[in-house]
Amino acid sequence: MSEHSRPYVIHSDDECARLELQARLANIEMHLRYLPVLPDNRVLDVGCGSGSMSRLLARSFPRAEVVGVDLREQYLDFARSLANAENIQNLIFRSADVFALPFADESFDVVWTKYLLQWLKEPKRALKELKRVTRPGGAVVSCDFAGFAIEHYPVTPEFDRQVRHVMTSLVDCDIGRKVAPLMISLGFRNVHVEIEADRIFTVIGRIDGERRWNWEKQFQAARPHLVQIIGSEEGADQFVEAFLANCDNPATCSMTTLHFSQGFVG
Repeated sequence: MSEHSRPYVIHSDDECARLELQARLANIEMHLRYLPVLPDNRVLDVGCGSGSMSRLLARSFPRAEVVGVDLREQYLDFARSLANAENIQNLIFRSADVFALPFADESFDVVWTKYLLQWLKEPKRALKELKRVTRPGGAVVSCDFAGFAIEHYPVTPEFDRQVRHVMTSLVDCDIGRKVAPLMISLGFRNVHVEIEADRIFTVIGRIDGERRWNWEKQFQAARPHLVQIIGSEEGADQFVEAFLANCDNPATCSMTTLHFSQGFVG
């Protein structure tokens, strides 16, 4: 982990399987409409995780060259195995830190990232590096949430205070609102944002089994950090129990928006 990053508190041996589930729940095929990829472009997926978006890009643009990068070799091994199983020929995976990408200036036509910037202490520094490796006329597209896990109704004031304290201690829950202004400050041009409901974390009424499992796996992995934030194992367990009970309540809604921020270079 880079010194410029927050801990990736949800890492576990099951993380790649969880990421694949998230990709399916998110219907990532719909994300392609936000990516200005031409048939023979070179595309970079930063923080590729299990490689779901990298594989989708490579399948959707078979003449393109797609590169997926991540810090964890465990994730990259998983991503390579699925790409090999699908016989995808125009995709490679490499280990890389978003703050020091191992590519020359102006190497890619389109750079994509999703759910990455929330884990960074210095997202502007990362965006600057994404801009560096993007060719003039190319685009950086960052997909980030806002209101992540903190917008629920109805809830008690006590639960509202605790969930906001806990979740914002783990991750930047509102990073999606910050990316476009950061792009403008870095000199990107034609910056714009498309906003939609996040299909994973927006739940109207009682949560379904797959989305509940998704939360359970994240909380299991993050438990040591929850204990540290709340101050006790009992308190951490009570928080998770209350959070999941809120998700199970058929009268409660949870809202998270997804911001697709796009900026062009040159």
